[in-house]
Parts: sequence; C-alpha cells; structure tokens
Amino acid sequence: MGVLTELSLEDAGGLCERWGVALRTLAPVAAGSVNSSFALDGTDGARWFLRVYEEQGVDGARREAAMLAHLAARGVPTPFPRALRDVPGTYVQLHRDKPAVLFPWVPGTMACQRSVTAGRAFAVGQALARVHRAGEGLVGLQPSRFGPEALRLRLEALRGVDLTRELRGVVDGLLARIEALDPRTTPRDQGLIHGDLFRDNVLWEGDALTALLDFESASLGSFVFDLLVTVLAWCYGDALDLALARRMVEGYRAERALSAREVAELPEAARRAALRFTVTRVTDFELRRGAGGVYKDYRRFLGRLQALEALGSPRLLEGLGLS
Repeated sequence: MGVLTELSLEDAGGLCERWGVALRTLAPVAAGSVNSSFALDGTDGARWFLRVYEEQGVDGARREAAMLAHLAARGVPTPFPRALRDVPGTYVQLHRDKPAVLFPWVPGTMACQRSVTAGRAFAVGQALARVHRAGEGLVGLQPSRFGPEALRLRLEALRGVDLTRELRGVVDGLLARIEALDPRTTPRDQGLIHGDLFRDNVLWEGDALTALLDFESASLGSFVFDLLVTVLAWCYGDALDLALARRMVEGYRAERALSAREVAELPEAARRAALRFTVTRVTDFELRRGAGGVYKDYRRFLGRLQALEALGSPRLLEGLGLS
C-alpha cells in the first residue's frame, strides 16, 4: 500500500532523536497493507525501519512492542524495538497522534510460492514453535479479533450490500459453515500465536531465515490453529502440497512436541484457519477491489477450505505424518 501518514525528514529526525539515532536519509517503503513504513539511514551507517501504526491505537502498539522485545530477548528471530533514550523500556512515541516504533533494519527477501522448499518449510515450522515457546510468561494477551462470532458479524454486515450473485452465494455459504461450527470442537486457547505468518512476513538470506515480521494479528489462541494458518499459507499453490506441509509440521515438532489432544484438534483447526482467511478476504479486500492498494483474492482461501473438506480428517493427519 502507499504511505498513509506523511513523514518529513525533519519530523523523522525529531522522532529519532528520542530514540538516540541521528538521521541522515528517509524513504517510504511500499510494503504491507495496514501501516505506513519507512526506511531510515543513520549518520553512523546503521539502517532502521520505522512503522507508523494506522489502525492500532497507542495501547495496542505498546503491547505489541513489549511483546516483540520479550520474544527477541528469548531467541525468536524478530527485530528488537528501539527503546526511547530518555525513558528506558518504552518503545512507542507519537507522530500526528499515531503510534510509531523504530526497529533495526533486517536484511533479507521474501519467498515467492515457487521458492518454498522443504528446507524452508521446516525452518518456518521451527521458528513458529519458538514463538509459541517464547510467549510463555506474557500476560494481558488479547483474544483474537477473528473468532467465529466476529467472522459471522463481518458477513452479516453484508446483508444490505449490493453483491454479485456469485459473491452473495459465497457469503451465504460461509455463513452456513460458521453456523455449523460445533463449539465442542473449538481448538482451545493456549498462549501467544502469530496469527498471520504468511510468506510476506518472513525474511530470508539464501535459505537462512533472518526474521519473522508483522505481529499485529498476534493474540491469545490455539497453537495448532496458528500452525495450520502457516501450513495453508506456505504449502498451497494450486493444491495442498502435503509433502511440504509434512516438513513444516516436522520442523515445528523438532522444537515443540504436539500433544495427543492437539493432534485431535488439528483438522478442525485447519478448517477454521481457511474459513478465517476466506471471510476476511471477502470483507477486507473483495469489497475494496478497484479502490487501489493490495488486492487479495478470497477464492485462494475458499479453494483451501474446499480442499480440506474434500481431503477429510484422516487423510490430512496421515499426510502430515500424525496418524
């Protein structure tokens, strides 16, 4: 997306002074779909990444920055936010009444679907497990904004919207799936989940994973739900690649064991993961189509949901090496 909040070199210099950074250059970064981002060069040659939160309030930005500091200190490959020079342990300041946080620049590139190898799938699974383990001890985690009731309300809000016949059928089908969910099969909340570990939220140098990014959807949630969000993001091209998915699960299990209960919850977690992203792509992207910015096609996740339904739980668990 484009930068929504303008930032001059002079304004950025004033912000950076409180972070103890002398600024030389500033350039907008056309990445992400929610926040405004900038690449900064310091006079000492160090490079920085500045995020201005467009939707997250100050309290939310503070929680996220503290969480990232907690994770980075425990070995999760994610940038450690820069603390204010005059207020140790504080990471957030305001620019035009919006929270801003400074991070060290992490070199690397994002993986396209064709470049997702078995080795990379294993590394992503392992890194996600480290997030789940490192999140222990965090307090005040917020529940997900994308639970079944929240998804239902998103779709119900489209009742009075003029939709194409095709899209109306999709919305009605998604509502029916949500209504059919059995609360008894809901994967239980366990701790911190990333919630959005897609390919554009991981950086690589060669086959080495250098950083996990964008924890804005992080919340209290189910670990197997988070694992299957990641599997469906990385291991699905035109179809679900069970060989890649198995390697990702193996990477996860190399760092953190899955309990028998988690394995039993996994197929339902997979369906709920696909449902969550199908709904949000309809409500957040399909209805804004043609308005500029990043477009994310809901059909990609509707296809995942249909593939999981066709595959069935026993074959999914077998393909992942869990039966």
